[in-house]
Amino acid sequence: MLSNFIRNFSLKSILYGLPLFYFLVAVSFYLGTYDSAQIKITIVQIGGAFLIFSWLVNKIETDMFSSLKKNYLIILPIVLFLLSGIVSYFFSPYKLASANELIKRFIYCFTAVIITDCFQDKKNLSRLINFLISATYIVCIYAVIQFVDTRYFPAPPDAGLDPFIWRWAFGNRIFSTFGNPNFMGDFLVVMSPIVLALFFKKRKIHLLFLWILICFSTVFSYSKGAWLGFGVGVITFAFLFAWFILNVEKKKKIILISTMSLVTVLIVVGGILFQLRSRPDSSSFRLFTWLSCWEMINTHPVKGTGIGTFYLTYPAYRRPQIFFIEGLHNTESDHPENEYLEVFYDEGLIGLGIFLLLLITILTVGFKNLSYFKNKNSQENTLSYLQLGFITALISQIFHNCVCVSLRFVSSGVMLWMLIGCIGAVAVGCFDKNENKDIPRFPVIIKRIVQLLLLAITVYVINIFVGFFQADVLHAKAIQYSKIGDWDRSLELYSKVIEKNPSFIMARYFRANNFNDRWQGTDPEQAINEYNEIWKLSPNYVQSKFLAGIVYSKLVSYFNERALMYSEENNEEEKQKALKNRETCFGLAIKYYNQYKMIDPVFPQIYYNLAALYIQAGRYDLAEREYLQHINFPNSLKNPPHNFYVENWKERRMNEYAQTCLNLASLEYMSGKLDDSEKMFLETLKYDENNIEALKSLSTIYREKGDKDNYGKVVAILKKLYPEDEYVRNGLLM
Repeated sequence: MLSNFIRNFSLKSILYGLPLFYFLVAVSFYLGTYDSAQIKITIVQIGGAFLIFSWLVNKIETDMFSSLKKNYLIILPIVLFLLSGIVSYFFSPYKLASANELIKRFIYCFTAVIITDCFQDKKNLSRLINFLISATYIVCIYAVIQFVDTRYFPAPPDAGLDPFIWRWAFGNRIFSTFGNPNFMGDFLVVMSPIVLALFFKKRKIHLLFLWILICFSTVFSYSKGAWLGFGVGVITFAFLFAWFILNVEKKKKIILISTMSLVTVLIVVGGILFQLRSRPDSSSFRLFTWLSCWEMINTHPVKGTGIGTFYLTYPAYRRPQIFFIEGLHNTESDHPENEYLEVFYDEGLIGLGIFLLLLITILTVGFKNLSYFKNKNSQENTLSYLQLGFITALISQIFHNCVCVSLRFVSSGVMLWMLIGCIGAVAVGCFDKNENKDIPRFPVIIKRIVQLLLLAITVYVINIFVGFFQADVLHAKAIQYSKIGDWDRSLELYSKVIEKNPSFIMARYFRANNFNDRWQGTDPEQAINEYNEIWKLSPNYVQSKFLAGIVYSKLVSYFNERALMYSEENNEEEKQKALKNRETCFGLAIKYYNQYKMIDPVFPQIYYNLAALYIQAGRYDLAEREYLQHINFPNSLKNPPHNFYVENWKERRMNEYAQTCLNLASLEYMSGKLDDSEKMFLETLKYDENNIEALKSLSTIYREKGDKDNYGKVVAILKKLYPEDEYVRNGLLM
């Protein structure tokens, strides 16, 4: 009696729980966390743990071995890819980051196995698809709302049609429940051929309407990767539908395929080229990221560096052009915009080979299954249409993820493994019509012990995942307290975040920055201790080295003030201690600033801070060197290995180079080098032709040099451009 209850309850939990799992992942978002998609991650973690538990309990109650044997062709490559991730984890130098990715790998692989094993029946498979179709309707309707909101309603902070605070987060690009246009695009790329296949089978108008909504939402995501995937999907669908489903003569099939391919290529390629012209940085960003990733791959090409570690090592390889393209310095790239490069980097050539073997195996099984339907003349079989949709969706997603990172995010990652499982389920279900009548091999007492152990493990890991979600909520609250300067409350919350999720590097980073900003008592020491903890997890995390340099720069000023105070008090012993501490902190500030400069040689403030330290130490020559390094660095990007793509990068940041020239000119003037100073002030005007500080300084230099002609020209420009300036009105002499 108990055995039947466990078997039936666990199976029902899977058959109804998994469709609900996919529905919730697609439509859920929560804006009370730092990451609006954290709720999706938590659903995948908790839901995945529950589904794995239910399946294992069911298999122990019946017979796991017969199930694995029956589905070995599908399950074997999945298991190999899971083992690749496990092995990669043990090789990884960053266990916490690798553990996060390995958890997802477990859930993904088990999800595919569960679907293959439990959803071979048409009724169960249809339930899963119906849940996904319902989710797609919600996604597309909200996408339309965002489209109307961004075109016909005022921009934030005014209210609009979209009621949520993230409205207009991507300008006029729609992102629906996914929080990112690319992730929404990936979901729609998968659902498009499935919905289209069902429409051709059932001829129901609501499916055609939904497919039109999918087209609309995909177009206005303005995601070039989604357009590529969608276009590949339409062409693939046309070919497979004509070849395997459509019962017409060969000539008509060729005409249909050719027409659909030509129209799709013209529309999609035209759209992508238009987007490339309007947003060229998107493509150049990817090219430079791929080049950096390839250099990373070559460090450990066979075994890889470690699953999920890309974002930890990438800063040391990131091409400087990325900073010019992004215009930011405190951001991080978590992934290389190409799933296959990331697998190659993570798990080496072996892991990539297993991943490609998995995809090839699944597609081969799927195509053979379509041939089976064709030979059996099963055009009226709903499963043949579903298999058509699944195979097309998988091919579409494979292409999409050549130029996008979406598989590394749960909303898209679960879809790939659903497709793998569904293709396998349909194929296996066609050939295995027999009920599983194998006698369970485990004694009852063993089964109960193992099931209770599984329950305990599941409850334990779910509690951890709940903690991860709570950590994200607390992280968002801590940021708000930081913004209003309530450091004590903010630091308290960050401590709780780290306690609940030790792998949450950003919380440590923000906590260290809080100490740096508050700057009282032992804050400098605590900030450095926190940065050291960050570097154990991620050696070059964002701007941590730069901020550590700031801590030591502040300490240089502090100990310098102490030395002056002790000098006035004639306390020579304390003065020497202060001077020694100042020199130690000076050396550490220079060290960390230079380490950050190697990571981000484009950041102007790093050069300014180094120059300020050298000026404070009386080393004007070294300060001059820093300014010149910043000014001249873009010229190095014209030479190998940076000349793959060349442009005048300075044009993107003219104001920054104007400021550096201005700083250098002021330094030269302070050093009594009037000619060099004049040259650099004139250089400043090349970047910013109306720079008032450069013009006023030039007027002073020309007056001191007695150069009346140039003095008069500069004065005329100043009076024309800045007649209300105090110096222009009262400080100029003619």
